[in-house]
Amino acid sequence: MTLQETHRYDDIIDLPHHVSRTHPPMSRHNRAAQFMPFAALAGYDQVLADSRRETESRIAEEESAGDRDWGA
Repeated sequence: MTLQETHRYDDIIDLPHHVSRTHPPMSRHNRAAQFMPFAALAGYDQVLADSRRETESRIAEEESAGDRDWGA
């Protein structure tokens, strides 16, 4: 693929940056918030934490039951 020189934006490339007269500029904080990650699956972290606790509890129970079998 070869690059071709285009002049499609030559008429606007040197114009000054547009500043709206009706809309105030957005604050940096609000602009950054638009790109922050969000929880697409609400409550998913809680489900994972609950599952982790249940699994760890079962593992602990099985390990302690295994320890009791050795002493018999």
